[in-house]
Amino acid sequence: MRMLRRNYTILELLFVISCIIILLSMLLPAFNESREKTRFVRWIGFNKQCSSDPSCVINFNFQEGRGAILANSAAGHENKKFNVKDYYGIVKNGTSVDQKDGSWKTVEGKWVKGRWWKGKRALQFNGFDTMVEIPGIEAIDFGEQDDFTIIVWLKFDKFTNWSTPFSKAYSPDFAQYDLYLDNTSYSTSTARAQFEVDVCRTCVGYDNILINHETGDTTPNIALDTDHWYMLALRNRAAKTPASVSPNNINDHVVDVLWNGQNMAVGRGTNNVIATGTRCGAKLIMGVMRFTTGQNEGEGRLDFMNTGFTGKIDEFIIYKRALSDIELRGHYAMGAEHL
Repeated sequence: MRMLRRNYTILELLFVISCIIILLSMLLPAFNESREKTRFVRWIGFNKQCSSDPSCVINFNFQEGRGAILANSAAGHENKKFNVKDYYGIVKNGTSVDQKDGSWKTVEGKWVKGRWWKGKRALQFNGFDTMVEIPGIEAIDFGEQDDFTIIVWLKFDKFTNWSTPFSKAYSPDFAQYDLYLDNTSYSTSTARAQFEVDVCRTCVGYDNILINHETGDTTPNIALDTDHWYMLALRNRAAKTPASVSPNNINDHVVDVLWNGQNMAVGRGTNNVIATGTRCGAKLIMGVMRFTTGQNEGEGRLDFMNTGFTGKIDEFIIYKRALSDIELRGHYAMGAEHL
């Protein structure tokens, strides 16, 4: 018996391909949603693990999603006198005269979506008068001879010079520790200023160049934008006998800034006024820099006009030790969007 062989027409093939494409387009959002949820579950587990570290003093994951209190989950801190509730974050919003008729307008902080999955929450800082203040001081009263690491995940909405994600300072006299954007004050043909940090009497500028300390290789011209989240880390390491003196290796301590888990090359010592004191009673705040005014300790003038951070923050962790490069790369890997 002769078998008849039926050839498919081009029209039939195109119809089958169209059906497959339609099915894939219907399944892809569900697949992406599942992947983002898996990444979020992995991160939240890692974040809880960070809170169990005996050196973890503050861990804000911003998962409240509402209200004016950031709960500190760092319940595993080893100091017996440590009261975790003293280091809760208090979201504060002020009022300002910015109406043409001279009336007061209330400007409030806003809770928004965080890094990836829809369940990740973040706090919007408006660059004007939104801030988070931590009441406790003793456990985070770091000086030059204290090992510590501060990690913040943020997304910029606007780049302005001196935009400050966090600070514990009466700048400039007592710049105990802080990190702020330096986007415009310095540039050459090969480098552009990105960030500056103060740790007591050491003020360092970091440019848009990454460096691998193991190989000495550099990656030039990293660029910031308003579309992506970034992990910034400030690390201080006590070094009683520095091997060499450099802008980030003076006063017997070494200051590092890491961008997305990678070391930023030390650009320069800055031209700013160097602090004369090493510790002060200023409270740690997020979103703005505090300046000396002669008011009571822990208060002081807040300079929102020049140092307000405009953007989102959805994670903030402080360790009372200097995390290794490998540990910081691990933090980035667990929190990054597309790794």
